Amino acid sequence: MKAIQVLLLLSFSCCVPLAAEELTVAEQDRQNTIAKIKKNLEEKLKAVPTKVTGRATLPDGNPAVGFKIGGWGRSLTHQGYGHSYFDTITDENGHFALNLYRPCLYWLSIDDPTNVYVAADRHFELTEPLEPEAVCFQLQKGIPVEGVVIDRDKNEPIAGLSVLLLHEPVHMKILSPEERREHEKKQRIPRDVETDAQGRFQFAALPTEKYMVSFNSVHDFQPPDETEAALYTRMFTPDKEPVRLEFKIPTPWRGRFLQKDGTPAAFFPVFIGMRFDNGSYWFEPVTDKEGYFMCYRSVPLESLSVNTFQHGQWFYQSFKGQELPPNPVFQLSAPLTAKGRLVRKSTGKPLGNFKFAHCHPAYHMNVVSTDANGDFELTKIFFDNKTRLCFLNEPDNLNTCALYEEFYDFTPTEPDQVVDLGVLELEESGWLEPNSLQNLPGKEIVIEGTTLDGKAFDWKQYADKVVLIDFWATWCGPCLAEIPRLKTLYEKYHDQGFEIVGISVDRVLESLEKELEKHQFPWTILVDAKREEANQRTMGNRFAISEIPRCILVGRDGKVITIEARGEKLEAELERLFAPQER
Repeated sequence: MKAIQVLLLLSFSCCVPLAAEELTVAEQDRQNTIAKIKKNLEEKLKAVPTKVTGRATLPDGNPAVGFKIGGWGRSLTHQGYGHSYFDTITDENGHFALNLYRPCLYWLSIDDPTNVYVAADRHFELTEPLEPEAVCFQLQKGIPVEGVVIDRDKNEPIAGLSVLLLHEPVHMKILSPEERREHEKKQRIPRDVETDAQGRFQFAALPTEKYMVSFNSVHDFQPPDETEAALYTRMFTPDKEPVRLEFKIPTPWRGRFLQKDGTPAAFFPVFIGMRFDNGSYWFEPVTDKEGYFMCYRSVPLESLSVNTFQHGQWFYQSFKGQELPPNPVFQLSAPLTAKGRLVRKSTGKPLGNFKFAHCHPAYHMNVVSTDANGDFELTKIFFDNKTRLCFLNEPDNLNTCALYEEFYDFTPTEPDQVVDLGVLELEESGWLEPNSLQNLPGKEIVIEGTTLDGKAFDWKQYADKVVLIDFWATWCGPCLAEIPRLKTLYEKYHDQGFEIVGISVDRVLESLEKELEKHQFPWTILVDAKREEANQRTMGNRFAISEIPRCILVGRDGKVITIEARGEKLEAELERLFAPQER
């Protein structure tokens, strides 16, 4: 099941190795991140720490000394929880040890600092303790992959640009859930190097494997168009001869971050969200020693936002519908604090020990709680940035928690201030018992909405029908993979009273229009973005839909049968509901 977020697709990185005296802050951040991951795995997931050891050897049998072992993992029991990137270095005997967790699925890779030797990645499920040296790498001499990157506009090399070597890139959107799981077993970890002062880079590759060299950090490979693919990617399968590549690309967009005291924001991660006509992509460059960053940008943009939060400092800016400024300089600011009190509007009594969320424009969610008197305090809010207060559908289960309904927003207009929100009166309109997914089975449901061409939807027309409510999007691979099955079931049971109502959560309506033209759905498709445009609450928001596809099956009595009506489960339910009645 795919989270309702656009996966990161194309990224540039502009960072340089840290000098020893510059490691303090970066290493502290790294240790803090590791501590948070450890707490998350052990306390929320009840994962068991497990030591995994192994050894790496060169082709002649000697130990591979000083090689980097790294990778990532994800929980086998809690979807959406991952074990972030980790690494270690082989010792003088080629041995290494990693502190991992079970039950988790892991991918491990080995990197030669000289880019001469290579080995296939290791992929395994860690469900029980492993024997000592259970994970081993036998290296072989790789095929050299050499290249150069030139700024075609300035006719000069581009230094400090992140270049990736990817194994068998696949546009995951076209795969079915079963194909995705099978492909996942064969996934490889991308290799990442930076161009030198002459714009040159080098990898070592395994012979006969399929590769792609790109500047794009790819989870779901889909270049915006063929022109983009030709500019920024090369596909090849090395044999015996070295592979030599040349890229001539447009001048990247460059910017700079300064800290609040005016000094360079060195080695700060930057999040850049871009929306094109055919989708949205995330770029995550890192600033260099002088605070500069650069990112891929060569197609017309509908909007672009830049933000970073590091070391207690923050910046966010959107360039929707504007020309991007050349060589911008962004100034970070310190977070502010806001305070207030929540009361019930009907009685005026304080709403004590009540959990809610506050979000800034980049949609980072922070959960807070009032005290016994209804008082609260918000931190990490920012000057000149809108902060939105929202109800949560399941505040005690943050793994599945989603925003339920907005109830207040504000924008601090003065830096270095404490924002006093005063008393906020909350309407009692069902939010105390949110109509979340887990509460739906056995209850009646009402659907509202508008089609792409603006026609209002009438739920009453579906009375005495069995209805599948399908939340989906054009960018969701599992959603598209379900379409053939849904068409088959619709054709089989429609005459007996089976209907489907699709609810698209797409925001780029041009993409939706193309998909509707392609598939010619025989059922109604509602567009949730139309309700948002009309300042109405969306269906996804009403029912706290945090992942898609989400398929809700409704019986003839108008009550929800199941919120997991997909695949074989949907087929079994329909077979039961439309089984011939015995006389």
